[in-house]
Amino acid sequence: MRKIFVKATVISAALVIGLFAAGCAAPNASAPGNGSAASGQEQGQGNNSGNGRGGSADGEQGNGSNGQGQGKGNGNGQGNGKVEGNWKGTDVAEAPTVSDLGNFTASTIDGGTFSAADLADKDITIVNFWSTTCPPCRAEMPDLAEIQQELPANVQLITVLLDGQSGVQEAQSILTQAGYRGVTLVPDGNSGDLIAAVSDIMYMPTTVLYDSQGVALSEFIGGQADLEDTIENAVNHQLSIMGKPAIDL
Repeated sequence: MRKIFVKATVISAALVIGLFAAGCAAPNASAPGNGSAASGQEQGQGNNSGNGRGGSADGEQGNGSNGQGQGKGNGNGQGNGKVEGNWKGTDVAEAPTVSDLGNFTASTIDGGTFSAADLADKDITIVNFWSTTCPPCRAEMPDLAEIQQELPANVQLITVLLDGQSGVQEAQSILTQAGYRGVTLVPDGNSGDLIAAVSDIMYMPTTVLYDSQGVALSEFIGGQADLEDTIENAVNHQLSIMGKPAIDL
């Protein structure tokens, strides 16, 4: 697979980005799991859940000790052997990959501030990590803009710009053209837990769902064939666990 490498600044360090069909990946980033990254097949031991994580863009199988579960991968090496309804993402509780956001404060792209306190009054906060140098990130921004405006009061969507201050001007142009009116964070060295979360990101775009306490719930990685459907299913999967009403985008 042909890769194109470009440099982008994340916080104050250089992040080299490889462009793939499904998204952008940092160098040396490999999907964790026992399976082969080339074949996307793996086996995971568990109790009927059959959860496994592989490195294929095609999906994977997870074989539990007492049963089998099959799930379709999300296009970049993330998958889940456990399928519930239309949910095809990865529950972070089952496969921890990204840090929580229990304590952070970050500047917004328009000069404001946003902190963990701004998560507290929402059941779910959808956080999209992206970069101006990542074509799939840019391509999905109009969809994110539309979704952000359709969400009910108990769910919010924000984005996190991984380019640092050097990408602010271009990011503002991209957001304006996409019609995105929500919050975009520009992390720096004083952003607390957000720095740890940024350092965990291996592929872009990556979207993570957090609860009101900033606990990471689930994630999906790479450009999605139907982003609205993916986000709706991911949010409703978590809301159902919370005993909350489903949303309808």
